[in-house]
This record gives sequence, C-alpha cells and structure tokens, in this order.
Amino acid sequence: MNQFEVNQIRAKLRSLDLDDQFIELYINKLTRNKEPFVTASKVIDRWEKNDSGQFVLQALACGLIAALAGGWLAVVQ
Repeated sequence: MNQFEVNQIRAKLRSLDLDDQFIELYINKLTRNKEPFVTASKVIDRWEKNDSGQFVLQALACGLIAALAGGWLAVVQ
C-alpha cells in the first residue's frame, strides 16, 4: 500500500472511534502482511460502529412483541 492508501485506512479506522495505538498496530500488521488496500478496506467496511441507541430500540421491540404474544396467549386460553 502506498501512503495515500494507508491514510485512507487510518481515516476509516478513526471513523470507528478506535484508539490511535490500535490503529497504528493494525496498520503495521497490514503493512507487514502486505495486505492489498482493497482487501483491507473491505474488511474494515464490515466492522460496525456500536450504536447503543439501536440496541435499546431492538430490546424495546423484543419486549413489546413478547408482551403482545403473552397477551394473545392469555386471551386464547
């Protein structure tokens, strides 16, 4: 990878709120293993930034579904 590609990888990793030490270690690993930019970029794109708001919404939706299913079962029997 050339320096421009390394900087793009570094920017992608920073957008995931990773610390600088991890970013440097990961870039060193990519350089040491001679990973092509395309492969490294695809791997990083698969990583997700944790979104706690979405987790809460999923938990609330599951609770609502469970409550509705429980109420339906109580009425049916």
